[in-house]
Amino acid sequence: FFNFFLLFHNSYLFFHFTSTHQPLNMGAAASITEMQSGIADTKKDLKAFVANFAPLAQPGKEAMAARKQSWMAVDPNGNGLVSLAEFDGWIKKTLLLNAGENTEEADRLWKLYRPSYIRAFNDAKDQKAERPIKTVGEATTDDYVTRGEFRLAVAYLCLYAAMFDAFNAIDGGSEGTTAADDRRMSLEEWTAAYPKIAEAGYGFVALAKVADEATEDNAESVFKEMDADGKGMVLLNEWCKWIEAAEVAAGTLAGKMLNAGDE
Repeated sequence: FFNFFLLFHNSYLFFHFTSTHQPLNMGAAASITEMQSGIADTKKDLKAFVANFAPLAQPGKEAMAARKQSWMAVDPNGNGLVSLAEFDGWIKKTLLLNAGENTEEADRLWKLYRPSYIRAFNDAKDQKAERPIKTVGEATTDDYVTRGEFRLAVAYLCLYAAMFDAFNAIDGGSEGTTAADDRRMSLEEWTAAYPKIAEAGYGFVALAKVADEATEDNAESVFKEMDADGKGMVLLNEWCKWIEAAEVAAGTLAGKMLNAGDE
């Protein structure tokens, strides 16, 4: 699943659970540079996007210092709680800051991968033990990303950006977002992409299975598997769930991380 996440194989990734909640403590000894190397060179937009955030998920003192600075930017009011709007705004500001004078390109990348941000946010915000927030009505920390969940949120951001990139390449029949995209994948679009989808450069287990001639799968049978509600269109949420299920079933480290995010 997304080759750069599979390169955690030589690292230590621990999942610690309590009886009331199941937070994830992710320790990654593998370098983010190795992780990024799993993205195909043809995926220029994805490479550019991930390059802005992957360093923040690295282990080590330098990455920790960078996360500390980034946390101050993502939590401007200093309350220790980051909303989806703040997370989204921080992603845009980071892209703009790193782009220098090329602000139009930064804005394009922010808009391109924006559909994936909420999934990264939602998976990360549930990882630490839930606590009530006295000053925000009935809200709890599970409604926000906390300081201890920030590194994981960045990792999820890269992971879900890759899922969206793969989906976007099929929707409308072309890379990126075009007028033909409607955020839904039809059987026709999937059938057209099916013969070469495993070679697209993402490394997803589910897509690798598509290329396995030992299976009896075909474009139509796989589409029906993805189309959870049976309405004839595969939505981004269904696509992500299908990819996640394959990672979990295969027991990959990315699958374990995604499974924890669904707890």
